[in-house]
Amino acid sequence: MEQLPKVSGCELHLTHLPTPGDERGLRRLGVNLTCDPKFATNKLFVS
Repeated sequence: MEQLPKVSGCELHLTHLPTPGDERGLRRLGVNLTCDPKFATNKLFVS
């Protein structure tokens, strides 16, 4: 936990779109995020 401030300003690339919670957490850490426009799953709707 003490090392988390060191990731601020780092670059991160994901091969899929992050979930809203993951994206929010990375934004709070100050991580610069890029991603490929692919969903992590084919289930886009919860039934």
